[in-house]
Amino acid sequence: MSYQVLARKWRPQTFEAVVGQEPITRTLRNALAANRIAHAYLFAGPRGVGKTTTARLLAKALLCGRRQGSEPCGACPACQELVAGTLVDVIEIDGASNRGIDEIRTLRENVKYAPARGRYKVYIIDEVHQLTEAAFNALLKTLEEPPSHVVFILATTQPQGLPPTVLSRCQRFDFKPIAPELLSVSLERILRAEKVEFDAAALPLLVRSAEGSLRDALSLLDTALAYGGGRLEADSLAHLLGASAPAQVRAFIGALVARDGAGALEAIDRAAREGEDLSLLCREVVEGLRRLLLLKVAPRLSPPDLTPAEANELRAQGAQVGEEELLYLLRVFVEAESELRRSPHPRVELEIAAVKATRRPVPMAIESVLARVEEAEVRLRQMAFVGGGPPAPAAGPVQQSLLAMESPTRVASPTGRGTARQPSDPVAPPVGSPIAPSEGLDAGWRRVVDEVVRRKPALGAVLEQSTPVALAEGKLTVALLGNHFHRELLTDRANHDLVSECVQRHIAGARRLEISMDAGQAAGTQGHPAVQAAVSLFQGEVVAVRPRAEEGGEGQ
Repeated sequence: MSYQVLARKWRPQTFEAVVGQEPITRTLRNALAANRIAHAYLFAGPRGVGKTTTARLLAKALLCGRRQGSEPCGACPACQELVAGTLVDVIEIDGASNRGIDEIRTLRENVKYAPARGRYKVYIIDEVHQLTEAAFNALLKTLEEPPSHVVFILATTQPQGLPPTVLSRCQRFDFKPIAPELLSVSLERILRAEKVEFDAAALPLLVRSAEGSLRDALSLLDTALAYGGGRLEADSLAHLLGASAPAQVRAFIGALVARDGAGALEAIDRAAREGEDLSLLCREVVEGLRRLLLLKVAPRLSPPDLTPAEANELRAQGAQVGEEELLYLLRVFVEAESELRRSPHPRVELEIAAVKATRRPVPMAIESVLARVEEAEVRLRQMAFVGGGPPAPAAGPVQQSLLAMESPTRVASPTGRGTARQPSDPVAPPVGSPIAPSEGLDAGWRRVVDEVVRRKPALGAVLEQSTPVALAEGKLTVALLGNHFHRELLTDRANHDLVSECVQRHIAGARRLEISMDAGQAAGTQGHPAVQAAVSLFQGEVVAVRPRAEEGGEGQ
C-alpha cells in the first residue's frame, strides 16, 4: 500500500476530532440534532485550520443513513464513499479553476436534479472568492432560494473578496488559527500514535513555524521525519527550517541579558555564516524574551512546552535582569522584526537591535533617586550652619547649587573683612523696613508686590506674574511673563519709579531694578540654583519655561 501523508491520514472523521474550532463544531452539531439545516454556509478563515474538513463532515452527517444525533456513523455506504471521494451527491468545486459564468450556469442546471441517494445534494465550493463578478451574479438567485434538497457550503480564505450580496445569503462561520498549545498537544498525540521517537524541544519550533495551521504543521512534520531518518530532533529540525537551534537562541538571549555586545554580535555572525534565516532568529528571540518576562512576572503561567531544565535556565537568566529591562529588550526586538521584513539589509537591522539591547540604559528606581536627594540635603544643611568656609571637597555641583539656594545670605561685615551671617531664625521686620537678606528674595519681593497692589492695583496685578531671579551689585533682576501690554505698562516712567521705590524700601542692597520679559525669564529660570541642581542630578536639560497654573485651575 502506498504511503499516505500525515495531513490526509489524520484528517478528522468526526466533529469531535476537529482541533481548535469548538464553537463552530458545537453549533453545527446542535443544528444537526435539531434538524435546523441552513441552505447556505460560509466557512472563512486562514489556511489549514479545518474549513474544508468541517464542510465534508457536515456533508457526511447530512447524507449518513444511520446517523444518531449529530455525528455520522462512519460505517454506512454513504460515509465510506465520501471518505473515498466517490459519493456522487457531494460535489466539490474548486473556485480557482471553475470561476467563470459558464461553470456557474452548469451548476444552476444541475441543482434541479434530485440526489442519487439520501435527502440532500451538497455543493462545496472551495476558494469561492476566486469567482468572477459575473459568476457571483449568476449564482445569487440560486444561492438565496435553492431547491429544498440542495445545501451550499462556501469556503474561503478571503471573505472580504466576496460581494455583500453573497455574504448576506449565507450563514457565516469564522475559523480561527489554532492555538499553539492545542497544536502542540495534537502533534504529540500523533507522534505517539505513529510510534515516532521525538525531542520535546522540537515541538515549539514546529508549532511556531506552522503559524496556527494544523495542516502546515503535519506537512512540516512529514518533511522533518524524512530529514531525520524517522526521528524528530530539535537541532535537525532547526537546520531544516533554516532557524537557530534552541540552545543557540538561549545563548544569544543570555548575551543580551548580560550586556555582552561582542557575544551577541558573534551569535548573529554565526547564524549568517551558516545560512540561517535571521528573521526566524529574531522571532525566536522575541519568543524567548516573552517567556522570560512571563516566568518573572507570573511564575504560575509557565509555558507548558518547557521542560523543567529549560524553565530553570530561563529563571536563572531572568534573575539577572529587571522587568523594565525585559520590556525594553522585547520592544527593541519586536521593532527589529518589523524592520527586518522590509529592510534590504536584515543583518544590519538585527545587529543594531543587538547593540541597542546590550547598551540599554541602566534603570534607576525612584526610591534610589529620592535617597540621593535626601542625602544631599542633609549634608548641605550641615554645611550651611557650620561657619562660612567654602564647601568641603566632597560636595559636588548638586550640593553646591542647593547650598546657594538654601543657606543664609552673607552680607559685608562692619570691618569690611570677610562676611557675617545673619541669625538663622530671623524675626519678621515691621512693614516699611528692609527685608533681612536671610529671608531671601522671594519674601522681599512678595512685600514689594503687596505694596504696589495697595497703591496701584493694575500695576500690582502685572507684578503678580513675576519672579525675582538675582540680586548682584545692587541690581535686582526680575523675570516677568507677559505680553506687549505689560511691557508698555512697566516701561512707563512713573510706574517704574514706583516699583523701584518699593524695592529699595523692602529689599536691602537693591538700588536698581531690571525687568526681563520672556527670554529673560527663561534665562533667569535656567540659572536658578534649584533648576541647576535638578539638571545636574538627573542629567537633564531645560526644554521649556512655562508659568505655573493657578490653584484650582485646569493645570492642578
